[in-house]
Amino acid sequence: MEIIVSGRHLPISEELKTYCEEKLAKMESIFPKLTSARVVLDHEKAWQLVEITLNGKNLNLVATARTEDMYVSIDEAVDKLEKQLHKHAEKIHSHRLHAEKENVQETAETTEE
Repeated sequence: MEIIVSGRHLPISEELKTYCEEKLAKMESIFPKLTSARVVLDHEKAWQLVEITLNGKNLNLVATARTEDMYVSIDEAVDKLEKQLHKHAEKIHSHRLHAEKENVQETAETTEE
C-alpha cells in the first residue's frame, strides 16, 4: 500500500512520518485490497488536524481528527478508519453469506422438484 504523508502549514519530521506509516500499515491486515493512503497534517492556532483518506478496490474512506496533540489526532483518525473498515468488511462478509444461503436454498428446492 502506498502511503503519502504531507503537511499543510507545517514541516513534517521523519519521526512523524514513520509514526503515520506504522499506524496505517496495520490497516492492510484488516482489508488487504487497500491501494493507497493519503495523510494530511495541519496546524491551526492551538489545534492539530489530521485528515486520512484510504483508497482501495471499490472503497474510499475519509477520517478527520482535531486535538491539541498531533500524535493523539493521528490515533483518533486511525481509530475512526478502523471502525469504518471493520464495518465495510462485515458488510461484504454478511452479504456473501446471505447470498450463499439463498443459493443453497434455491438448489435444494430445485432438487426436491
